[in-house]
Amino acid sequence: MDISLFRSIASQYQDLRSVHSLATMNVISHLIEDQILNHKLTVDLYAGFQRFSDFSEQLPRYMRLGDLCRRVFVFGVADIQPPSIPGIEFIELSPTSALGRERFLLVNTSDFWAALLAQEIEGSKTNTGAKPFDGVWFFDEQVIERVSLLISQVMGTFYQPILTRNYATQSAHIAELNRRMLGQLEEAELSSHRRSMQLSTLHQFSAVLLQYQPLPCILRDAVQILSMIFGATDAVIALNLQGDQFMLVSATGNVSTGKPMSCLGQGASGQAFTQGKVIAIADVQSSGQIEPLMPTAKTLLAGPIKGRRRIHGVVTVGGSEPNQWNKEDGQTVIAIASMLAVIIEQKAQISGDVVLQLRRARHLEQTIGKLRKPMTRLLSLHTKLMDEVHLLPVQRELMAQVENLYSELADNLGVPRTVKKALDSKVPPLAKPPLEFGGKLPAPEAEIDAMISPRRGNETGYRLGAGEI
Repeated sequence: MDISLFRSIASQYQDLRSVHSLATMNVISHLIEDQILNHKLTVDLYAGFQRFSDFSEQLPRYMRLGDLCRRVFVFGVADIQPPSIPGIEFIELSPTSALGRERFLLVNTSDFWAALLAQEIEGSKTNTGAKPFDGVWFFDEQVIERVSLLISQVMGTFYQPILTRNYATQSAHIAELNRRMLGQLEEAELSSHRRSMQLSTLHQFSAVLLQYQPLPCILRDAVQILSMIFGATDAVIALNLQGDQFMLVSATGNVSTGKPMSCLGQGASGQAFTQGKVIAIADVQSSGQIEPLMPTAKTLLAGPIKGRRRIHGVVTVGGSEPNQWNKEDGQTVIAIASMLAVIIEQKAQISGDVVLQLRRARHLEQTIGKLRKPMTRLLSLHTKLMDEVHLLPVQRELMAQVENLYSELADNLGVPRTVKKALDSKVPPLAKPPLEFGGKLPAPEAEIDAMISPRRGNETGYRLGAGEI
């Protein structure tokens, strides 16, 4: 007689049946198995794996179960020779049998009883390409008695029903199983959210690389992505320029650039740079390994920017809580560092000198900063001329053209549009007769600085400090 455990109860549990992946069934099986291991329950355990080859992944777990349980029976088609394990008996199934298409787990004692039954859905696959199963997980004692009887018939043994059951103990086991399952669901949800952040980080950084920006802009965007999308409390890229000299780019500006950075110290960044591998410090306080680049970080990840011939620097991220980063976070940081290494070497081939490129970027930023103040004063003077000096129509038309040029230049220099209005309110009316062009506008330099400085502090453009080259 070809016995199917799943078909024997499928109709009774029609409303509770659902389609599961093999991974989901493994989670449920592990919950039941862990309950046996954690409470050291000396039970008879029955497990169906379809094929003996599928059992190999669970070998370490079942070696522990074989030592603890009274007996463990493993059912499957003998596609391989099963290993010899003390306490475990392998029951061979026919390749054409119904049980050869089913996965199951059964424990039936007076203190704890549970079962998982599932049947493979033929001709179908999940979104990941895995085979789906139609299954049910239950604690019904009458159905478990029926399944136990059917298993005894498969084995050709006599089944002795359990006459007395401890329902208080069973309820405690079920409550603990539910609590652990909820904990795993929450952990899976957090893991899924974290994985989404990791993928988004790589996606955003890849988009930055496609914009073909100068290297300083790429470094600036990289630390911002690591801070805002990846979730780092701070992110620093230390780029090795010449010898022991490093250029630092920080997402939050916590890194001091008042003096040259001649070495990275012995923290995670220094270790990653010298050893050429990822350095993860789960709990900075307990390890005592303070990171000089971000001394307030509670947890750290540092990955080397490893090129073909040398290490160009290091990418370091810090977290606000211990044990914040996992293995996949480390892989994400390494992916960012690897892409940076390729870009650095490509730009070195194009420009011939990365250091020269960075110095030119610094000089350009300083020059733009110096031009903002006189440009602001020029805009104010132009406005007063238009408002308070009598001009002929032809002259006004010419001045309007000049104003358009001023405005375009001001936008390119990053002068806020609100500065012009603010200056208009601070400059007193011009004396009559019309202004002599040799006169001075009474707009104190300090007031102009005050109106421009907020814009400077919030700029997203890359700025190199004195100690960064």
